[in-house]
Amino acid sequence: MQQYSENCPCGASTPCAPTWYAALAQEQSDRAMYAWHTPLVLAYLLQHPNESVAREQYLDGQFRILQLYLDRGLAALNRFGQTQRRRNAVQGTDFAYDTQALAAYRPLPGWIPDRYARSVHDLRDADDGFVGDGHESYGARMAELVRATVDAYLNGPAG
Repeated sequence: MQQYSENCPCGASTPCAPTWYAALAQEQSDRAMYAWHTPLVLAYLLQHPNESVAREQYLDGQFRILQLYLDRGLAALNRFGQTQRRRNAVQGTDFAYDTQALAAYRPLPGWIPDRYARSVHDLRDADDGFVGDGHESYGARMAELVRATVDAYLNGPAG
């Protein structure tokens, strides 16, 4: 498990961006790993909301989408994403969440946790890869990362 300090805005002892980019790159050649693209991106953005890749106006929807993933699983999350892409294409919008579909989930609190029980570093397997121990194991680590992200926001500023 990652050791935490003040070296990354999320509290991880080393910057998370290189690990995040490595996972994103590996997804491009591993279709099975790519199934977890949305939780990977959203957990990273919520743990690092001040980075330029995060867009504040989308964070509440992203937080709710992670809750949907925890509540209903990966298949439901990916169906939701497909539905959103079709909806946006029909409406001619670049990007917008169907807020009605996410209304049952808790809104993003008005503060940012300063640490999380898991970081993207925890997605690595024993060989410092991501799926060397199998996609199911990677998926389990992803669920732990997402749970840690959501819990940190829901458990209050002391995280």
